[in-house]
Amino acid sequence: MGDRAQATEIFEDLGDIFCLTFVKGVSAEEALRRMGAYPDTLASRTGSQMLALTDGSDPGRSRLAAAIDLGLWSVVIEPNDFQGIYLVEEVSSGTEALSVLRHDYALPQVGYAADGAIVGAFDPDFPRFDEMEGADPERLHPFMRAAGFVPYSEEASGDIDDGKSLLMAMQFTGTTLPLAPLDDARLSAVIEPWFVRLPNAGDRLSSQFEPQAADLVKAAERADPRTQRAVAVEEVGRLASLLNIANTPGFAEVLGEAAAGVAQPITVSSPLAPYIREWLERDRRSGLSLEQQALANRYGWFLTAFRGVLDPDPRRALLAALRPVGSEPALFGGRAARMAVLDAMTRSA
Repeated sequence: MGDRAQATEIFEDLGDIFCLTFVKGVSAEEALRRMGAYPDTLASRTGSQMLALTDGSDPGRSRLAAAIDLGLWSVVIEPNDFQGIYLVEEVSSGTEALSVLRHDYALPQVGYAADGAIVGAFDPDFPRFDEMEGADPERLHPFMRAAGFVPYSEEASGDIDDGKSLLMAMQFTGTTLPLAPLDDARLSAVIEPWFVRLPNAGDRLSSQFEPQAADLVKAAERADPRTQRAVAVEEVGRLASLLNIANTPGFAEVLGEAAAGVAQPITVSSPLAPYIREWLERDRRSGLSLEQQALANRYGWFLTAFRGVLDPDPRRALLAALRPVGSEPALFGGRAARMAVLDAMTRSA
């Protein structure tokens, strides 16, 4: 296991934004795959080569990650990115995963998950031992104390993380990260969280955050399950037609599975994956005018709805399908489309 000086040196070497995700019992390649690695991008690269590939207007510019086999655990390193902290539950399926995010301009975080559920999570700058998230956060407490974390109190100022989170991660996993870990060539790939992240609350229309859509949310929640499922599938099909992608090979079959409530998550190896990859890249294109960017963003809204409609819960599937027209109606048919979907839901009430 590394020591404090080593952890601090690695912490500073990786810079002011990075994420390290340790995954137990899997190879470096499998760790990348669990984070949505595109198979055709797997290659050995140094940190400088990764940086060169993520400059400019490359759509995958903040998605390159490298992985190192550390024995019982592997670690995925994301320079200038932070997907792992949001994927730690999915990545931990059938095993354990611990993610450390350093972000000097936003919210740093440490999260530990086992078999798909958060066990413990905390802000390393303000470690409130008694207010941690997770099913069993006390499991992390001895390692936090051993790494030098002191419980935060309102009377004391925050203790800015200077590598303690990394030291804790190495002690918890029993691993030692090499110094300057990206100076040597490492297995790396472009990762795409869309293929890994399960539908979540952020995908769904909510009157709490979008009060202008309160009537849509109310109608969706009052509809019977059969109507919820039918309207959700119909709305996602309509969104695809607006984007002229409804005839994409395999799309209708997936919608059919969603209509029957048996749809499976779409993986990076799915026949639809190359098309979804293209849509994601369209959404992320930079250098466009504001009008062009708004149109490009329609793909992002659509993909949020598409992932959400696969949810086995018909209520959640419908609220996800309604997210685009409820949030940005002007991009998805305007008032007429909004009223049509509202009518479709209320007919069964």
